[in-house]
Amino acid sequence: MTPSTSSMFPACEQALLSPVELNALATLMLPGIPQNNSSHSAPDEAPQPSFSFTSAVEEDPEDDADSAFLDEPDYTPDDTNSLPIPAGYTYLCQFIAHDIVADSHFHVGGRQTSALLNLDSLYGNTGSGDPITSIEDKYFNSESGKFLTQTHDVHRVSPGTIENAPWATAWMPEQRNDENAIVLQLHSLFQDLHNAFISALPAAQADSAERIITARRYTVAVFHHIVINDLLPKLVLADCHDYFFNKLGPFYYNADRPYTQVPAEFKLASFRFGHSMLRPRYHLKTEHSQSFSLDDIMRRPPFEPLNNAHVIDWPALFFDPLENEGLQQIASPIDLFITSDMATVPHPTNPKAGRNIAQLNLLAGIKVRLNSAENILQAIVSEPQFEPFARHFEHRLSNRKLLVTSPGQETDFLYALLSVLQQQHRTPLWLYTLQENLTDYADNNQYKLGLVASAINCDVLSSAMYECYRSDQQQSRAQLADKLTTTIHQAFECLGTPLHTMADITTFLTTRSQCDE
Repeated sequence: MTPSTSSMFPACEQALLSPVELNALATLMLPGIPQNNSSHSAPDEAPQPSFSFTSAVEEDPEDDADSAFLDEPDYTPDDTNSLPIPAGYTYLCQFIAHDIVADSHFHVGGRQTSALLNLDSLYGNTGSGDPITSIEDKYFNSESGKFLTQTHDVHRVSPGTIENAPWATAWMPEQRNDENAIVLQLHSLFQDLHNAFISALPAAQADSAERIITARRYTVAVFHHIVINDLLPKLVLADCHDYFFNKLGPFYYNADRPYTQVPAEFKLASFRFGHSMLRPRYHLKTEHSQSFSLDDIMRRPPFEPLNNAHVIDWPALFFDPLENEGLQQIASPIDLFITSDMATVPHPTNPKAGRNIAQLNLLAGIKVRLNSAENILQAIVSEPQFEPFARHFEHRLSNRKLLVTSPGQETDFLYALLSVLQQQHRTPLWLYTLQENLTDYADNNQYKLGLVASAINCDVLSSAMYECYRSDQQQSRAQLADKLTTTIHQAFECLGTPLHTMADITTFLTTRSQCDE
């Protein structure tokens, strides 16, 4: 590990992926990219694949109805703990990552990112150290305390308004949120939630700064409620979620290891599962109308106002599974395969230079010598700090191995290579994250994460949330959880309605907007 990178697990000497293995994996994980590997070749002899960075999916400007998605099965709830995930949650994860994971490339208007999940991607950060009151007031109306917004978009300003960014127009602390049409509208959505709290606060609270701080406390608490009770139950093992959020069991972070940095295992591997969940195309309206390619959504023209065609009907992305009305899009499964559009992720300083997202993820782990999944498993079952977790999940951790049976001949080589890596204790944690679910679910459910990825993600996100409520270094995690619960109840009382899911939030804000009109 480099000195600037924190890790949850002790460093181990290990052999990393060879260049041939890296390129073979990065190519095979993207269906549609030309394959030169024979399923009978030994992994050591794998030829170096050639990459093509031409667009894998061509946009049809006359696309009125995407037949591939018209036939998609209904999202029908059942009790098998294997529900597919509505497509919007993929982008909620990206929104979270932008809030707590620092930008790895230069972006205009870049900010100093806090490890706490306190929505400073919306509110800014003055560097005072307080997770809630550290607000950059330039983003707000000085009289009302509301965010400066535009309908379906963030507020935009003339070129030169943002320091050192003469061409930037998005009036927001986190410029990465302006690159993706869905994430941009999530940013705007939580601005609208803040504004709803401002409108609901008692008129007697006249001081604008205090109103902003109060509205932020409530907005952040509702966001935490959504992450804990809506997002994570869709993604992680139910008993693992119970361990972290009901039993408040320890894993890595505790009083001896205070949470101050986002660990490499989270930001470079276990929370990058969303790259597998990306669909090649999205409908943004509830009716089966025009669909948009992933390229169109993720690579919108920098700093330009939102295209009206990209305005989202939120039920198309965050629908209530108990109400089977309208379009219901689900995310792709969490597995080893990624839509071929992600073979051509633009370089931040040279958009014409395509980069393979699988290769980037694997290289990120190699660069900091991230522990292999096998070494991490060994640490969990042997290191004292993990003992309570290992004891609680002993039955799941015993003789734990990935299932690496290929589902078809065209993927034989990928699984053969993964099998060799596992035998040699060299499996990259990101690959393990994408395949681990088959180890934990008897019904081959690939819409949830397995135990190790669930634990890392729950531990980091719970710490990043609970630390927002700390006012005393002696407070326990249970006390911080109680403070969060109290703030959530205060927020619901302020609005006059509970908001338990993203569907609740979007419905509430859409109805409110229509009433205002």
